[in-house]
Amino acid sequence: MEVNKTVIGENAGKVWRTLENRRLSWDELVRSTGLEPAELAMAVGWLAREDKISFSSDDGKMYFEVYQEHYY
Repeated sequence: MEVNKTVIGENAGKVWRTLENRRLSWDELVRSTGLEPAELAMAVGWLAREDKISFSSDDGKMYFEVYQEHYY
């Protein structure tokens, strides 16, 4: 596994595109993206730092989705 900022950023883009209009659990994200858990963790961290994704918990599972900012 190659680890550098470019690869992490590319993986973050892959996660972002996978989550568009969907809410997925960690396991679903691993399967959908094909990333290794460590690669996914770095990508999720990247997106979280940029406020691009949100997290929620349901029945003890962590779910991820694209952060939608709403203005009313």
